[in-house]
Amino acid sequence: MQASVIISIYDSIPRLELILLALGSQTAKGSFEVIVSEDNNAEATAEFINGLKTSLPFPLVHLFQEDLGFRKCRALNRAIEAATTDFLIFIDGDCIPHREFVHQYIKAKKYGRVLYGRRVMLGERLSSRLLQDKKPGPLNPVDLILRGCGRIEEGFYLPFVPQRLLNKKSCRLLGCNIGIFKKELLAINGFDEDYTAPGGGEDSDIEWRLEALGDVKFYSMKFKAIVYHIWHKERFTREMEAENMKILQSKISRGFVACRNGMNKL
Repeated sequence: MQASVIISIYDSIPRLELILLALGSQTAKGSFEVIVSEDNNAEATAEFINGLKTSLPFPLVHLFQEDLGFRKCRALNRAIEAATTDFLIFIDGDCIPHREFVHQYIKAKKYGRVLYGRRVMLGERLSSRLLQDKKPGPLNPVDLILRGCGRIEEGFYLPFVPQRLLNKKSCRLLGCNIGIFKKELLAINGFDEDYTAPGGGEDSDIEWRLEALGDVKFYSMKFKAIVYHIWHKERFTREMEAENMKILQSKISRGFVACRNGMNKL
């Protein structure tokens, strides 16, 4: 095994099914495990995973925890601990990976690199069709344009584009598309569990701490590692997002690269 794909979910079996089917069609067969880390303890999710796992071409682990509000960071930290490989790929429970997704991450992995990608924003009608048909793709840019999707430029698979044209001075990590070695997450004590509302705080937080660590460089996976975000109503408000940014600024001012409330409680 060369990688562990970690999927954080809350409550959507139809979306999870599309993601697992897409992972079952990866070109990197036999080289990765999948960890579904649920911020909930839904009996229906456990039944679904137990019924599907024997038909999938990869090992599948299901983690769960009591539903006590937004505890995505705790779910992610538990998945990091459970991973049996040293390279971790993170996607969210609403993002379908391109069939070359895992292959490109494995190809690009290197100690000292934090790999990051973006997402295509699928429209409501196309998302509904995919969920109804239970077919994750393939999706092509022409189809995306005709069906009114967003950020279509993120859906072009062009792995031959030189890396020097892709890297930017600032990246802003998105938890739906990240690749990183476990030891680099352990060095910053994983995700900060002080973020108890959705709205992007945990992603920005881990970015600044990795950058402050000083031992890593950010490496774009644009045109290589593609995910397609399934349309759904937002779970967070602008007020939640603003509050997370206040928490982030407070943490940056205190300067703890290893968070106090992460995998270990410091």
